Amino acid sequence: MNKMTQFQIAEANFTLFIFGASGSLARLKLFPALYELQKENRMPKDYKIVGYARTPMTDEAFRKFFEASIRKSEELIDEKALAKLLKNVTYFTGQYNEEADYRRFLKYLRELETDKNRIRMAYFSVPPMAFPDIFKNLGDVNFDTKKAPLRLVIEKPFGTNFSSAKKLKKMLERRFEPDQIYLLDHYLGKEAVSNLLSLRYANSILTSLMHGDYVSNIQISALEKKDIEGRSNYFDHVGIIRDMVQSHLFQILAYLTMFAPRERNAEAIHHEKSRVLDSIRIYDIKNSIVRGQYKNYKKEKGIPPDSQTETFAALKLTMKHPLWRGVPIYIRSGKCLRQKWTGVVIEFKPRWAQKELPHLPPNKIVIQLQPTEKIEFHLLTKLGGKTFDFHPLTTGRPIYCSGDCLVEHGRLLLDVVAGKQGLFLNFEEIFSAWRIVDPLQKLCDKLQRKKKCLTVYDRNTLGPKAADELIQRDGFTWFNTPHE
Repeated sequence: MNKMTQFQIAEANFTLFIFGASGSLARLKLFPALYELQKENRMPKDYKIVGYARTPMTDEAFRKFFEASIRKSEELIDEKALAKLLKNVTYFTGQYNEEADYRRFLKYLRELETDKNRIRMAYFSVPPMAFPDIFKNLGDVNFDTKKAPLRLVIEKPFGTNFSSAKKLKKMLERRFEPDQIYLLDHYLGKEAVSNLLSLRYANSILTSLMHGDYVSNIQISALEKKDIEGRSNYFDHVGIIRDMVQSHLFQILAYLTMFAPRERNAEAIHHEKSRVLDSIRIYDIKNSIVRGQYKNYKKEKGIPPDSQTETFAALKLTMKHPLWRGVPIYIRSGKCLRQKWTGVVIEFKPRWAQKELPHLPPNKIVIQLQPTEKIEFHLLTKLGGKTFDFHPLTTGRPIYCSGDCLVEHGRLLLDVVAGKQGLFLNFEEIFSAWRIVDPLQKLCDKLQRKKKCLTVYDRNTLGPKAADELIQRDGFTWFNTPHE
């Protein structure tokens, strides 16, 4: 480790109890992140990890489940670190809507926690429909004490629409204080995503060019090769728009297009993100959205045979924001596509000189977030000789983390222990995002009632052809990386 770098560690003892610990989110994201914290010596002296779920399971069975998820996600295992982690892992079987189970659980925690001075973290790895029961019972049974303050870590999506999100907020505010509530979108824990704003602070060329006077269009893509990975109970209730667009991709858009505030504190950044999200408009909804479903999705285990849940979506947005008025923004996300790629493309308008050479491709800045982080400038340079011909010049470099680096869930969990809320959402951002999505979802529900089926697309493609037509109508094309 670089001695000049200060590495964040969990300085307070804690108990982390994970609601929905037998589910796929915990298995795929949380358990590997906790292992990394232990491997990197970021854990405190005394910590406990308790899985809470409805599925009956012994401590030993849960530890095997926990261990298997880590071994599947990691190529090389630090056996000592894994053994130390597993010693601190236990399991509790309980219902989410039974107060008696929470009273038993609180008693169980008191017996488990030898040192009473600690942080208690309740992690919501469950669908939004389970939130109300857990909020109520955690508050009524009172897991929050002076010696062991309670913090709630609530995974997106927060609610299923604007109305449900407001109701959930009221439920929380009746029982918990603002400094206890951590609204988590794990994309905000990705170094490359937070770097979108940092790049603008550090580089005057980006500050100068990121303006509607110079930018012809913005594209944000999050393409996945994988299917729903057994998450049928969750995914079929939300779909790709609620799962990816309403949260992750709108956050990327906000970081990219917001005013960069002079005061770089959480309150100022939340305010500017809300402001830019509130400026988003979709003027012709029917012709501004494409929805698709990958072939044989309905044959996935747990998916109804008549499911109309989208696994792909492409949208066209505009903004009333002073910086971006009139600039089209295209967003797409989908599963079972030909490649994994998440990135942002900023395409520039031709100036007078380029207009005289209309056959030349436009300049672009491409910020790739996955599978590796890098920034590229797509320019043109003259061929040799007397002819006035050009060929592409792409220059760039990686923007990977080289300091205090952790996977996003590990980074965010350490922030919860430390009481830092800067990389978490606030309610206004969430409400702003739902105001955009609700009309889209209303249209989708209407089409479903009319039995207007989704476009089925083949696996290992780039999704429905209509997504290409959406952007081509405006004279643009999606930026796609070469197929490997």
